[in-house]
Amino acid sequence: MNVVLAVAVVGAGSLMLRLLPLVGATQIPDRLSVHAARAAMAVLAAMTVRTVLRYRDDALAGSLVTAPVLATLAVGLGLWLAYRGRSVLVASIVGVATYVVLAAAFAALR
Repeated sequence: MNVVLAVAVVGAGSLMLRLLPLVGATQIPDRLSVHAARAAMAVLAAMTVRTVLRYRDDALAGSLVTAPVLATLAVGLGLWLAYRGRSVLVASIVGVATYVVLAAAFAALR
């Protein structure tokens, strides 16, 4: 429920920031823009963490523990690449490839 509320608040804020210039505001304060950007990143991070922790993969032995750990490694690598300045496409491809390779290795152990 908290995630839904956070997404709704950030969505309303984003809509306000997009509509404000159209209805005559000359300039959005920098402080408001900074806080809106941080709120959006917080919501994305919260959704990512929740999704990774709830992830299940039936092809893996011990899926309740193994799948979230592998997903955490893959997402962490993708976030690290994004932090280092790589594009979203590169970070996503490397993250997915990391998960596929690790999942295949663990599935072969089964």
